[in-house]
Amino acid sequence: MLTIYDSHHILTNRNIKCHRACRTHTGIFTSSWEARRIHQEDLALVNRRLRFAWLVRQWDEHEDSVKERYR
Repeated sequence: MLTIYDSHHILTNRNIKCHRACRTHTGIFTSSWEARRIHQEDLALVNRRLRFAWLVRQWDEHEDSVKERYR
C-alpha cells in the first residue's frame, strides 16, 4: 500500500492557489501573477505527461526490437 505523507508526492500539487491570489497589504491585487503562475504550471504538467508518454513509447519500441532480435 502506498502512503502519501505530503503534497510533494502528488503530480498536480503545484496548481494549488497560494497567498498571491488575494489582495496584498499594500492594496495591490496580484491575482494576475497567480493566474500566470497557474498557467505556467499547467503547461509544465502537460509537458511532463507528454515526456513520460514519449519515454514509455521509446521503451516499448526498444523492448520490441530486442524481442525481434532474439527470435
